[in-house]
Amino acid sequence: MNDGSLTLFRPAGPSLFRQIAVRLAVLTLIFAVLNIAIVVVTYSRQPESLAQELLSLEADRIAAGPQTADLHEGPPGSTHWLVHYLDEPMVHDPDHNLTHERRAMVDWTQRERTLAGYRITGVRTIVQNGQQRWVLMQFEGDGLRPYLPVIWNEILQHAVLPLVPLSLLMLAFNILAVRRVLDPLRLAEQEVDSLDPDNMATRLSEPMAPREVHTLVCAFNRALGRLEDAIGTLRTFTANAAHELRTPLAIMQLGIDRLPPSKDRDELSRDNLYMTRLVGQMLDLAQADALMIDDADIVDLADTAKAVVTSLAPKAFEQNLELEFEQLGDATALGHREAIYRIIRNLVDNALAHCDGNGPIEVTAGPGPTISVRDHGNGIPDADKQHIFERFWRGDRRASNGAGLGLGIVKRLVEAHGGSISFENAPSGGALFRVTLRAGL
Repeated sequence: MNDGSLTLFRPAGPSLFRQIAVRLAVLTLIFAVLNIAIVVVTYSRQPESLAQELLSLEADRIAAGPQTADLHEGPPGSTHWLVHYLDEPMVHDPDHNLTHERRAMVDWTQRERTLAGYRITGVRTIVQNGQQRWVLMQFEGDGLRPYLPVIWNEILQHAVLPLVPLSLLMLAFNILAVRRVLDPLRLAEQEVDSLDPDNMATRLSEPMAPREVHTLVCAFNRALGRLEDAIGTLRTFTANAAHELRTPLAIMQLGIDRLPPSKDRDELSRDNLYMTRLVGQMLDLAQADALMIDDADIVDLADTAKAVVTSLAPKAFEQNLELEFEQLGDATALGHREAIYRIIRNLVDNALAHCDGNGPIEVTAGPGPTISVRDHGNGIPDADKQHIFERFWRGDRRASNGAGLGLGIVKRLVEAHGGSISFENAPSGGALFRVTLRAGL
């Protein structure tokens, strides 16, 4: 297996849309982590605020719990946790004594340093079971562990809750924006897949934005233009070569005919006729590739089919075959008269080459813009069905001395008319080709 085959089966990487979406998601996650880290660092530098928030949080928890103070546990990692319900407000004096003498201030927090860390003391007003009460709380701790409930609460309220919907909104907006930007690329991909090698004049639609896609599509169109010029040069060379060979072959046939009768002369004549036919088909194929039907005529398919049957009747007679024509209603089509004649002629010529004489070759015009040609030969093997319109393809080389161009020419001419061609094996044997063209007005 060569390198080209390895490249052909190499799995494609992730799509551009996926790469951009993943990077946006990672960027959003990093932004969220940074925001949370900033919140943690900011609060860790404000121990007084943390103490106040922690006591308020514990007071809310006590208010929602049972009225027995001993059942309440302190913050995680705290020691000497103390909770008392007070009958009246209590304030803290400068000597660190708890007294009921001053009643102006109700809620307060005191943070003191100790040998083991710090001590937090405070009073909060709570409403428990509809009754206003005062609760005194005190505990000792070290480090940030006792403050974890407060820090988590701050992260949840000031970072996670506002950041999650904002991040999801930004991610959705970016995904939609990326999809919109990639739409021209998807359109270009579809148009590239639909390019027809037989119609090299087709170009991709050039979007005005984004500029990068516009530049890429324009470059691809320029490459298609160069490829069209190269193929045009090759087809012109083929047509010119075929045209130039016709005259020498005709002169050669005249020289062969002047030779005395012999087996060698018959073989030379047969080979020269094969070459003459091959050159003629190559010229027909070049003309078919170049055919552009701008001003279509209304063509009577019945008259055209009759002309074909009349011109090939001597050949059929030589092969001891029979040609039959039938018209089914009106049969007119829009197209090029000479090209339609070559379509029918090639189909009948193909039937003459593959029919074994078990029945006539039936040519039918109509109903509508349809022509069908049926023989009573062996039909088309299933393995050959996908190849019969390929140029220079020949199934059983012993069954025909043709070059394998006849059906390829028919297919190209039908496509130039905007029509379609189909084939099938008839139930009683033989192959049936059916051509449908544009209806005549």
